[in-house]
Amino acid sequence: MRAFEETKEQELDLTGLMCPLPIVITSEKMRRLKEGEILRVVSTDPGFERDIYNWCAQSGNELISLKKEEGKVIAVLRKRVNTIEPSLWYWIKFHSLGVKLHIRHTLMMINPFVKKPDHFITFSALSEGIRAEKYLKGRAKLIPIPDEIDPHCGVVMAVRGYEEAKKIYEELQREGFGVEAIYKKEGKEYRRVYP
Repeated sequence: MRAFEETKEQELDLTGLMCPLPIVITSEKMRRLKEGEILRVVSTDPGFERDIYNWCAQSGNELISLKKEEGKVIAVLRKRVNTIEPSLWYWIKFHSLGVKLHIRHTLMMINPFVKKPDHFITFSALSEGIRAEKYLKGRAKLIPIPDEIDPHCGVVMAVRGYEEAKKIYEELQREGFGVEAIYKKEGKEYRRVYP
């Protein structure tokens, strides 16, 4: 058995970088580590806390500790055996998804024949939104999260009508998706309406 306590901790300083760069760089660094090696990551991106928690759950790496300190998020990670870190190709596809979602949103807003969404379901992580859109098979569309809801990286499920939004939210919650809340657009403002 390997003595993890003797493993020297490496540090990755990502201060100043914003989503999605901190999680992309962390993933690439962890992919190169050996089993049992420890990486301490420092990030000033407010969304990094949520992102690293979900990334560890999905990749199989161990989140030893996670704390906030003087405007920074500090995560200590341990490489586990048989982890599944996304490849660089995955991250390239991830960025192209961001471009696609921005184009989708723009077309949705300028098309006079499309009823505009007025309710938006938020998620605990970007990956949860992506999974939810696949699960819903066209019943609702992902778009980038409006800055008025959260100025950081993320997505929302755009839905027309409160009842439909609540129905989708509750279905996703029952199926184990990381949904957070429903927001309603009122003019230029967004108000949390559920829960």
